Amino acid sequence: MSFFEELKRRNVFRVGIAYAIVSWIVLQVVDVVLPFIGLPDSAGRLVLFLILAGLPIALVLGWAFEMTPEGLKRKGC
Repeated sequence: MSFFEELKRRNVFRVGIAYAIVSWIVLQVVDVVLPFIGLPDSAGRLVLFLILAGLPIALVLGWAFEMTPEGLKRKGC
């Protein structure tokens, strides 16, 4: 089994796509809300940095766990 087939089987691509969509929505909300509450532009940069730093963590968790009706379960290797 190839590496890309394993990524697909473990839903890593789905996690990455979902993370990108949610991140984009969060960045749009931050872009609209920050001027209203008077925070500097550096707060937006901080949010972007945290989102980028969280991507590898989300992908690793997507590799290691799967969502079941009983909750999160560790995937067998």
